[in-house]
Amino acid sequence: MAWFAVMLGLLSALIWGMHSSVSVLAIREGWTSIDLTAARIGGSLLIAIIWLLARNWQQRRQAVVGELEQQPVPVEWRKMLALTCFVGLPYSLINIAGLQFAPITHSAAISLGLSPVLAAFLSKLILGQSISTDHWSALLLITVGIGSIWMGTSISWQYFIGDICFLIGATLWALYAIYLRHWQIKPEQAAIYIALCSSPYLLWYLFTRALPTTDMAMLLLQLTYQGAIVGMLAILFYGKTVTILGPHLGTLFSALPPVVVPIVAGLLLGYQSDFYEYLGIVMVFTGMIIAFIKPIQRFGWLGKS
Repeated sequence: MAWFAVMLGLLSALIWGMHSSVSVLAIREGWTSIDLTAARIGGSLLIAIIWLLARNWQQRRQAVVGELEQQPVPVEWRKMLALTCFVGLPYSLINIAGLQFAPITHSAAISLGLSPVLAAFLSKLILGQSISTDHWSALLLITVGIGSIWMGTSISWQYFIGDICFLIGATLWALYAIYLRHWQIKPEQAAIYIALCSSPYLLWYLFTRALPTTDMAMLLLQLTYQGAIVGMLAILFYGKTVTILGPHLGTLFSALPPVVVPIVAGLLLGYQSDFYEYLGIVMVFTGMIIAFIKPIQRFGWLGKS
């Protein structure tokens, strides 16, 4: 199961590594975070409805033939609403909004790279779990890395606003990992109900906002990537990884997208990262590795099937 979790973690890292670039493609055509969030909810909601209908049909069929072993577990809506706040509607709005103010590599280092360390730090505050010296060292290295990103760009309030958005996004992502494991909620159930709990936003959007002026190809790309791939698959894969490995090890894979982001941004957007941005990304990534080498060795899961 450990290697299965690793593969899912790598897939989720790849998806999130491409997310910023795919979002910027739409932003360049006049889309806003409000539009992209609606695309994410719309695409994921369609999959959620299909899944619920299929599950309901299966349960009815099992009940008719007497194969239904137990009654379905009631949905804990308060917990689902909390998870929705962590990686659903608020996360999408805040994180994509940051891309409208700060460079894409800032998103990589802060929104994604900080999540593992924040997960460890918040686990200490919320659950009372201990933080090793390696984690404190990693936190210092990551902080320096983020500072180096600023060295290569002009200091502006515009970038500051974007980075604050990314920091909030990293915090929400870490809280999702912590509470998904703490509440022992199945990742597939969380992904489905996060889409359902976000659906009122889609109704508000369709009745009050005008659709962005764009071609059908861009619309289908955003519905597919933002909704089906990011809104459903990435959350499901990440949730499975955290459930199997725990939040400390599971969030390690959030350190990988910062390496993917500048490569994808260069291919899709023609973005040219400078030396300080690459240095900051490397330092953030190195900090993640330092933070989790000993836990990996201690639990010894790399040698398990």
